[in-house]
Amino acid sequence: MSLPSLAIFLALSYLIGSISGSYLIGKIFLNKDIRKFGSGNAGTTNAMRTFGKKFGIATFIIDFLKGFINISLVKIILNPSCDFLILCALFCVLGHDFPFHMNFKGGKGVATTIGTLAVINFYLTLYGVIIWIVVVILTKIVSVGSMSFYISIVFLYTLFGNYSDFTYIILIIIASLGIFRHNTNLYRLIEGRENKIGVKRK
Repeated sequence: MSLPSLAIFLALSYLIGSISGSYLIGKIFLNKDIRKFGSGNAGTTNAMRTFGKKFGIATFIIDFLKGFINISLVKIILNPSCDFLILCALFCVLGHDFPFHMNFKGGKGVATTIGTLAVINFYLTLYGVIIWIVVVILTKIVSVGSMSFYISIVFLYTLFGNYSDFTYIILIIIASLGIFRHNTNLYRLIEGRENKIGVKRK
């Protein structure tokens, strides 16, 4: 496949990724911009805290599906190498995190990352999700679970996968981006101010 064709698929991955579940739900059903409420983040956790559990779940599903469908279509249409699949995954996550039509102010990419990686290696990604859920249950802090997921997928893919150096590099970039997007959460964790599930901030 020619370089221009590959560039087109990367651009499409970014555009699909830029579809924001929380923004669409907020605008269509509540006529509200998610970025003006709560933490201002256009992701699942903020949607759940500000718009309610149903909207939060719907946001996660939309953001997961756009990643899953995007990489599935690339795989079906091109049958490319894993290197190109994970590169498309990165661009999809970049679209979610930095959507051009929202002044590059998007979410943190957890659901979209899960959706894209589920196509590349379903079981290793599932194990990462299980680790995420267990950590959230134990700590009652979503951000700790999310960052644990990003760290775990790097170790899981490295220990139990068989991929090229390029794929591992892109995976590390995706995980590092995800942790970086939680930088404000890290500051609040250090200061002991991070939100816990079921505990209202004083």
